[in-house]
Amino acid sequence: MALAGRAGMADRGYGEGGRPPTRLVITVDTEPDDQWAPPVRGRLPRLTFENTRGLHRLSDHARRLGIAMTWMTSYATARDPLSAALLRECAARGDEIAGHLHGWETPPFADFDSAARPFIGEYPAAMRLAKHETLVRAHEDAFGRRPLSYRAGRWGVDALELEHIAALGYEIDSSIAPGIDFRDRCGLRTLGPDFRRHLRAGPPRPARAGTLWQVPVSVTPIGPLGRGPAGAAVARFAARRGARWQAGVLAHRALDRSGLQRLVWVRPLRHPRDLLVAATRELVRQGAPILNVMFHSSEAFVGTSPLSRTQTDTDRLYGDLAAIVRAAVEAGAEPCTLRDAVAAVAGTQSAPGRAAAHASPGTPDLRAPSR
Repeated sequence: MALAGRAGMADRGYGEGGRPPTRLVITVDTEPDDQWAPPVRGRLPRLTFENTRGLHRLSDHARRLGIAMTWMTSYATARDPLSAALLRECAARGDEIAGHLHGWETPPFADFDSAARPFIGEYPAAMRLAKHETLVRAHEDAFGRRPLSYRAGRWGVDALELEHIAALGYEIDSSIAPGIDFRDRCGLRTLGPDFRRHLRAGPPRPARAGTLWQVPVSVTPIGPLGRGPAGAAVARFAARRGARWQAGVLAHRALDRSGLQRLVWVRPLRHPRDLLVAATRELVRQGAPILNVMFHSSEAFVGTSPLSRTQTDTDRLYGDLAAIVRAAVEAGAEPCTLRDAVAAVAGTQSAPGRAAAHASPGTPDLRAPSR
């Protein structure tokens, strides 16, 4: 029997204590193979699509678990006929096809796109918008509609990115990973974004950013230090990377060894399974409106990601995903797509005074990524 079917959440409509249930969302960055492979003789490897042409296994696994998927689909994937055909089948079964921009694989191309994977902020503003327009057209051609949800490639979101996607009709952005510092990664010349400031007391919550809803992926501290203001502050310090990163790494290791605190990103393959399950249960217990679990499509196929080089690796991903879904549903979460989750949350916040009360703690601070 499908895991989601046992909970009966659709019949009840509300979770423990009469509050709306947590919505469980699985967002998959659906993209060509091994987007971490280094350049060869100054050029990126040609794009291949083994993983996206083999999505039926992952899609069937989701059906058995009783969950809908949200496929954050890149330009090249939408333009690959076999990949697009499989995704159309997924959409016909109720999945959501969302947008995911990799600047280096999306026309119009910059001179450096053949040799690097820049963050979106490293392109001129007009080229950035043109790349977004190209992505939207590819979705219209492949799937018959514009995407409503979006995730930035390499988490490279900033204020201009939100302006562009809002202008193109997107309604939801999911490009923030609270508590995660990506400054140990580099684009063309720019370090990755630092999202530590988005980790606050309590579970991550959707928030309005102009006309958009922003839905962070699910990251939470677990352990005796707790998820309150003090615990969140410790987690932010320990997550520090980039300049003067050594103190943060040492603090992270000490907290992890002692068991006082672990910052858990609820994401298959990211942590031992028991930590993923514990974090899932804790987020639902705390009343997270949306439990947003992400991974890459290439991680679910052998040999197409650094994390899935062997069958053992991909079997672990499938097992982790099943464990997360089981824990969430047994705790009272209701699986759905990202767009349906946001529609449900927006409905519960429509009462006078409720939207302001929930939006304020998560209002995003989208300064440009550290350089």
